[in-house]
Amino acid sequence: MILGDPWFLLLLLPLLVLAFRRLRRARPAIDAGSEYVLADLPSTWRTRTAWLPGALSLLGGVLIVVALARPMVGREESRVLSEGIDIMLVVDTSTSMLDDSLLAGTTNLDVVKAVVADFAKGRKDDRVGLLSFAGFPRTECPLTLDMGGLLTRIGDVKCVSKNSEEDGTAIGVGLAQAARKLKDSDAKSKVIVLLTDGEETRFTIDPAEAARLCHTLGIRVYTIGAGRQLYPRGGMIAEKPFDTTLLEQIAAETGGRFWRARDAETLASIYAEIDTLERTQRQDVRYTDWDDLYPWLLLPATILLALELLLRRGPYLEFAA
Repeated sequence: MILGDPWFLLLLLPLLVLAFRRLRRARPAIDAGSEYVLADLPSTWRTRTAWLPGALSLLGGVLIVVALARPMVGREESRVLSEGIDIMLVVDTSTSMLDDSLLAGTTNLDVVKAVVADFAKGRKDDRVGLLSFAGFPRTECPLTLDMGGLLTRIGDVKCVSKNSEEDGTAIGVGLAQAARKLKDSDAKSKVIVLLTDGEETRFTIDPAEAARLCHTLGIRVYTIGAGRQLYPRGGMIAEKPFDTTLLEQIAAETGGRFWRARDAETLASIYAEIDTLERTQRQDVRYTDWDDLYPWLLLPATILLALELLLRRGPYLEFAA
C-alpha cells in the first residue's frame, strides 16, 4: 500500500491542535454561581460523555485527511509475451511402419505417435500441425493451438493399406505439402519435423526441390530416419542398409539437423532435443494495478461528522463550544 499525495498528512497537525482545544472546553456552559451550587450533585451520563462529540469530529477529520493523502493498494501481476513457433509434424505412414524394430511388440507407428504426442504436449505457446504421408500426403490436423484436438488426431493416425496405390514413401510430396501449410505463416520461426523409416520411392516431387522450397520460405527442416529393416540371412537377423543421404541433404539445405533413431529410447531423446532447440522466446512483463481506497474512508468520515452534528444539536447542546 502507498500514499498518492502524502503531503496532505501535514493537515493532521492543526487538526490535532484544534481537537485538543475543543476537548478542554467540553463542559457545560453555566455561570460560576450555578457551578458552585451544582458541584456536589452527582454527574450525569452526558457530563461523563461530554468528550464524545469532539472525539467523533476528530476521528472524522483524521479519516478525511488520510483520504486526501490517497491511500492506494496495488495488485502486482505478470504477463508473458511470446514469439510463437509454427511446427508441422510430418510422419511416414507407409506399411513398413507396421514393423516393430523400434520396440519389440509395438509397431513403429505406435511408438512414433506416443513420442510425437509427448512433444506436442510441451508446445503450449506454439501452433502445431500434423501431416502424414506414404505414397500421398494427408493433412491430419492443420496448425492449431488446440493441443487437445491435436492429440486426438495423433491417436487416430493409421498406416495405409498394404498393396494399395497409397503405399510407398513419397518424401518429396510430404515435405512440399508441409511447406505449403507453412507458406503463409507469419510466425517468427517455421519448422518441419519429418520422420520416415525408408528411402524415397515415388519421386513425384523431387525431395531436393522440396528442400529448396523450404529454404526459400525460411522453413527449417529436422529429419529423422527411424527404425531398422531386418531380414534373415544365414540363420541370423541382418539389418538392411538405410541410405540417409537424402535426409541429411534436406536438413543441411534448410539449416536443420538429421538424426538416426534405431530404438524407441533414441527416438524420444531426439524429439526432446528438437524441443530444446526450438524454444519459444518468452518475456515476463510485470506491472502493478493500483486501486484508490479513499472512497472507503470518506463514507465513514461523513457518517461520523453527521453523528457529531446531531449530538451537538441534541443531548449535548449545552456542551457546544
